[in-house]
Amino acid sequence: MYPSLPLGPLSLPTAQILAIVAAWFGLSVMARVGRRLQLDPDMIWNLGTIAFAAGVIVARLSHAVQFWSVYGAEPLLLVSIRPGGLLLWPGLAGSLIAAYLYLIRVGADPRPVGVAAVFGLLAGGVVLEISNFLTGAVVGTMGAPAGALSWFLSLTGDSSEAVLSQSASIRHPVALYRAIGMMLIVGGSLVWGNWRRPGRLAGQAILAFALLRLFADGFAADSRLLGSMRTSQVAALIAAAGLAFVLARTADGEGHLQAAETSGEGLSPAEE
Repeated sequence: MYPSLPLGPLSLPTAQILAIVAAWFGLSVMARVGRRLQLDPDMIWNLGTIAFAAGVIVARLSHAVQFWSVYGAEPLLLVSIRPGGLLLWPGLAGSLIAAYLYLIRVGADPRPVGVAAVFGLLAGGVVLEISNFLTGAVVGTMGAPAGALSWFLSLTGDSSEAVLSQSASIRHPVALYRAIGMMLIVGGSLVWGNWRRPGRLAGQAILAFALLRLFADGFAADSRLLGSMRTSQVAALIAAAGLAFVLARTADGEGHLQAAETSGEGLSPAEE
């Protein structure tokens, strides 16, 4: 595993550096999608920067409040962000509130911004999952698929001949499964997606992500179980079922509308 990245005489923390790369890459994709939706790229970058900064500050302060006995004695520890020093849900709430207030201030429609944010978050998630793989934050179950064994070993730098007979000692690269899946979702949407209905396309991307987690999380180790399934898989299954129902209903509505328009073609105004 690679908890740090060597850069000349420096040794940079992998998780923090790749988190910054993930934010930059996600905003780049979000701005590209925003251009397709007639959004100002500068507004997208400002929005993302404000949301990211607010999220980090709120997440850090929430962690400090939770462990006030430590930070109260040494306030300078607040500026020393380490793995585990941020609380996810307060930071996410802070990001959303800051982003919404900024949209109100500039008078932008939140709907196309939300569509662009879906693909930006998925793109940023690709880098974060690569970080999880490099740092070992996400651990897979034993026994990588035989077809992917040589490829996985080449990524980790191990010798194939030495380990091919011990495939049970290889763990599933769950984080890479997720990263590759999200990369395909974003790339496929950008190349082949129907951008005449961006909201529906965003829903399809989220549905694909839910199905990806339903599959990939089945190989994750040390996960909370709910019956015979992991908790994340149950949440993904519920989300996928709900999104599939909504998308099916909207597809039916679109089909009825097109049929009505087709049946009305060629009729005189009196006949209509």
